[in-house]
Amino acid sequence: MYELVICSHDGTLLKRFDLSPVEAKRQRIVIGRADDCDVRIASPSISRHHAAIEPEEDAWIIRDLGSTHGVEVDGVKIPRAVIRDGLRVVIGPAVLKFQVSHAAIAEEVARDLRD
Repeated sequence: MYELVICSHDGTLLKRFDLSPVEAKRQRIVIGRADDCDVRIASPSISRHHAAIEPEEDAWIIRDLGSTHGVEVDGVKIPRAVIRDGLRVVIGPAVLKFQVSHAAIAEEVARDLRD
């Protein structure tokens, strides 16, 4: 279960999203500047529907939706990437960081203590 942290290039925290409910339902999340996006980033360098986070087999991926400026991982434009703890994705002025959710870790520790 992941948390999505959106920062500026200088590291300033902009938004934080717990992806656990989405993961449980295996829902798709659209990132872009349009009003109908699940995660909105208001910047002219972000496409209206820029990228999507979606389930793929036993993993989660982030996929470029044909955006104008692309999706970058490690400075390389990519069509898709498997989401893992610590993944950093750049879209326009935003850095998307995926990390294991603190809530998920706390729940797992509590479960271990009960057992």
